[in-house]
Amino acid sequence: MLSSRTTRIGTLTAAALITAVALTACGAPADAQNASAASSGSESGSWAKAPGTIVFGAVPDQAGSDSNNKPLEDYIAKTTGYKVEYYPTSDYTALIAAAVAGKVDLTSSGALQYVMAVNKGAKLEPVAATLTSASVKDPGYYSEAIVPAGSPITSLADAKGKKVCFVDPNSTSGFLFGLYQLNKAGLDVTSTGADASGNPTFADFTPFFAGAHDKSEQTVASKQCDVGFAEDSVAEAGAAKGEVKVIGKEYVPGGPLAISSTLPADAKAKLTGALQGASLDAIKASGVPLTDGFTKGYFGAQKEDVAYYTSITDLCGSIPAAKCAK
Repeated sequence: MLSSRTTRIGTLTAAALITAVALTACGAPADAQNASAASSGSESGSWAKAPGTIVFGAVPDQAGSDSNNKPLEDYIAKTTGYKVEYYPTSDYTALIAAAVAGKVDLTSSGALQYVMAVNKGAKLEPVAATLTSASVKDPGYYSEAIVPAGSPITSLADAKGKKVCFVDPNSTSGFLFGLYQLNKAGLDVTSTGADASGNPTFADFTPFFAGAHDKSEQTVASKQCDVGFAEDSVAEAGAAKGEVKVIGKEYVPGGPLAISSTLPADAKAKLTGALQGASLDAIKASGVPLTDGFTKGYFGAQKEDVAYYTSITDLCGSIPAAKCAK
């Protein structure tokens, strides 16, 4: 069952997963494809930019900034001996495009963005998933369904005919798993078309895309939406303040740290070891400079592989409106 932290992901079919991982990516730049891997060992392979340089792709925490990722970048450099360069992207769409084009060697993203990138041809393989809190040793979290405090709605079956807040069409917990929960409740999540912004429309409910998890919670709290979805930390904070009420939740696999499968074998081994050993204590002990944003949002990483994301792949195949299938 998807909502269980013990089972974590459903026993869904693996065929789509195998297909997705087997996809070939759009070619990396010719100089990267032909570059010698001598600086990292004798194994052949290709790098996004140059041998010995790891290009790290992630959505910036503020305009053009990677301050919240810099300590991890410095830790990787210190642990592997490679140079680490940040590849700035404005949003998840740009990050997916960079991965598909072979412009990055390492990505930090949500689970859905990883699957979307692979399904579009990116040669990525997850080696770890980031933890979401210091107290929970599981990288997963929950997509939570919320209603305004005092709302008569007690289950998602009551969302039929109502206005429903989502985060973004590319959001794992704020859209894909929201649709999954509505579908489980008996609502039709087949898209009937698109609005003026290109976002999907539905017959059983009126969608509204808030743009961020906190904005989704706030829009529900102000009763501009009858029902909404947000990641657990945001939804629970709103519930604690008496703004919203949680009426449902589903387990979501945590965001992956994925590396390029085209890297030389020894580079992949070094990078994998660094990422799987990147606990917050290890990063602190390495002596790299820390930032407030990093220590408030990074709690370590846990070893995971492609099988951990089977549920995302299968949901993409069964919910066409999410537009994330192969």
